[in-house]
Amino acid sequence: MSIFRILTSSIGKKVLMAVTGLLLSFFMLFHLFGNLFLFVGEAAFNSYVEKLNYFKPLVRIAEFFLLLFVFSHAYTGISLWWNNRKAKQKSGSYSKINTPQSARTASITGSFIFIFLVTHWATFWYKFNFGPKDQSYYDVVVGDQVGFANPFFAVFYIVAIAMLGYHLKHGFVSAGQTLGIVGTKYEKRYNNLSTIFWFWIPLGFISIPVWFGFIVRFL
Repeated sequence: MSIFRILTSSIGKKVLMAVTGLLLSFFMLFHLFGNLFLFVGEAAFNSYVEKLNYFKPLVRIAEFFLLLFVFSHAYTGISLWWNNRKAKQKSGSYSKINTPQSARTASITGSFIFIFLVTHWATFWYKFNFGPKDQSYYDVVVGDQVGFANPFFAVFYIVAIAMLGYHLKHGFVSAGQTLGIVGTKYEKRYNNLSTIFWFWIPLGFISIPVWFGFIVRFL
């Protein structure tokens, strides 16, 4: 059986969904590490971003794979959802018993997250890469145009990251089942690890717009 046929099978799609989701989750950890320099100060954050510019070719390669993972994850998720919907229509079964709320809303949260990613690329990423060479990256993020000083973007960011955490809660459970971790001696460790990704890391991201978008205004 060819690799293409394996990846387009139901099991193959679930494995691809799990692997790309886990890889994207680990990217979040790296991205949060960089964003937390905002709390250190303008000079520290600008220095961090400028250091990344020294590795521009590697960054571009990483961005290519990141984009590939995002679209693979999204396409596979839509494909599995559609196949599952057709199977339920054919069998006449629409039972939601024992199906977690996060699983039933995965397609909705996933769609909202995709919209957020497109907006994120069209604002922060675009300005970072095509803005004036003497710009302050810190001002872009905390400013009042597309940054967190703009209440619309601050609230949108908070809601999107909250949905991402909720989406990941289901995603890690599903990935654990697909990869055969659930029901083994590693399940407890896996669940503890997943809590870091679906709760603590999103909370770290949310702390940034909460602080720069709202709290600093009252200090």
